[in-house]
Amino acid sequence: MKNFFFGGLFALQFFSIIPVHQEIEPGPSRVRWSLRWLPLVGLGFGAMNAVLFLLLNTYTEISLLSLVLLAIIIPIVLSGGLHLDGLMDTGDAYFSYQDPEKRLDVMKDPRTGAFGVMVLLIVLALRFIFIYEALLVDEAAVWFLLIVPCFARMAMVGLLGHAPSAKTSGLSSFFQKSYDPSVTWWLLGTSFFLIIGCFFISIGVSIAMGLAVFAGVWIIKSWAVKAFRGITGDVCGAMLEGMVTFLWLIIWIFI
Repeated sequence: MKNFFFGGLFALQFFSIIPVHQEIEPGPSRVRWSLRWLPLVGLGFGAMNAVLFLLLNTYTEISLLSLVLLAIIIPIVLSGGLHLDGLMDTGDAYFSYQDPEKRLDVMKDPRTGAFGVMVLLIVLALRFIFIYEALLVDEAAVWFLLIVPCFARMAMVGLLGHAPSAKTSGLSSFFQKSYDPSVTWWLLGTSFFLIIGCFFISIGVSIAMGLAVFAGVWIIKSWAVKAFRGITGDVCGAMLEGMVTFLWLIIWIFI
């Protein structure tokens, strides 16, 4: 029970800007629990986002355009931009068109290049379009603000557990050392209940989202092995941000 509690705190401390005023020793069991907690952290982010959206939409005259923009910004702020940074680094590295070793060197460079900025703008612009259009089609799509961050983090944790690491050090390697099959079963159980919950919004969307997560993990794993000889923390961040945008595309198509 203690590791369960501290694992949740570690997930908040590491993957969000929410202050946790306690020093947590990241032992293997606690790191493992933090991976199980991560989708629930996403659910918490989504809950804050969805509630704020509904309140502003109900009690203010703020336009849908502005509300969607705010709905995109809030999760970025809550995560401290951690995953977007990984997206930009991955974009710079991949589009350097070097061999895998040199791409990893580019990824470590703290400077952001033009390709990283372009990838960032494209991913966020597409996300804006997909969310906006989905809400125009059906106002019930607002509830997916709650669900999508959770599904995206499940995909990221799944990638961590089932793709080789490109380096023997770094964030992906750190978390992989504590990963075991129990985390996978936890993710499968969580995804099952989420998909069942989504049935109340749209059966077609819920099934499509579940399939998209599994397909996304397999596709990004194959791509990362070819491009970088494995995953890194930056690739995992890129996976999360890309999955959020991809899931909103799925919602727009199937809602």
